Amino acid sequence: MKIDPGQKPVTLPASVENRPAQPQADTRTDTDQTDVTLSQRAARMKQLETRLAAIPVIDRARVDSIKEAIASGQYTINTENIADGLIDAVKEMLRVAQ
Repeated sequence: MKIDPGQKPVTLPASVENRPAQPQADTRTDTDQTDVTLSQRAARMKQLETRLAAIPVIDRARVDSIKEAIASGQYTINTENIADGLIDAVKEMLRVAQ
């Protein structure tokens, strides 16, 4: 029996690992500029968006520490947590399929 989650896996390019903040291109001309003042909340949101975009998608230090633990035989796997997660995933798929 094959379980089909109904979603295709997404493959991310390697360059997504550390996503730099992407500056917005300023396409306005001098003739259509207006004076705009952002509220404190909007200014804070903009600041948070910039900080969030600079956070790496993958925690390299954590990945490297897990790799090292696996290689040295010190990484323990909690099979009960894995089994519970699989059962929960199947239950969710069954609810979605109904």
